[in-house]
Amino acid sequence: MAGLDPFVVYNLAIGTVVALELLYLLSLEASVTAYRRFVLVTVTGLVLAVIGGPIVELVAPQFVHWVHGAAALLVVFGLYDPVTNDVRTTEWARVLLSEPSQIRRSAEWMTPMDDEILAALHGTDLVLTPAVVAFNTGFSRKEVNRRLIELADHGFVEKIERGKYRLTRRGEQYLRGQLQTPSSTDTETGVRS
Repeated sequence: MAGLDPFVVYNLAIGTVVALELLYLLSLEASVTAYRRFVLVTVTGLVLAVIGGPIVELVAPQFVHWVHGAAALLVVFGLYDPVTNDVRTTEWARVLLSEPSQIRRSAEWMTPMDDEILAALHGTDLVLTPAVVAFNTGFSRKEVNRRLIELADHGFVEKIERGKYRLTRRGEQYLRGQLQTPSSTDTETGVRS
């Protein structure tokens, strides 16, 4: 590597480190990639871009744009399903929701049960009763009912009618890890959190 351009050496080193990290992530998440091919396609595209690009730049620089183009297509097809013309937001949300503690900041008043209740409401996109949520989460109906009232007070769910709840936009933002300050008052809705 003595006669190589320092920029090429830098790209190769960074690409190797990132590729090893992505492969390590895949080895930890083997169960996700086993039944969710779009995750594997996306990561393959990323690995091809970060390690394939620098290697091709060393061996055959005229093909580096082809490698980057192929990598970009793999990433796009991992994030987008052209057959159904659908961005894979639901699938990626499920992958991310498998370990909610990594992407969310819970407020002081929240309990671990709240995440499971919100995930149950998110997974169905329906209006549900406390009994149905309790059945699907394994908690008692009384506990679920108490937490749903608290979640409604803070704007994460809304009560549609007596004993029926659905996830709000604020609850959706919380589940996706996009809610900046779950413990402050929402100025849009005036809901305390």
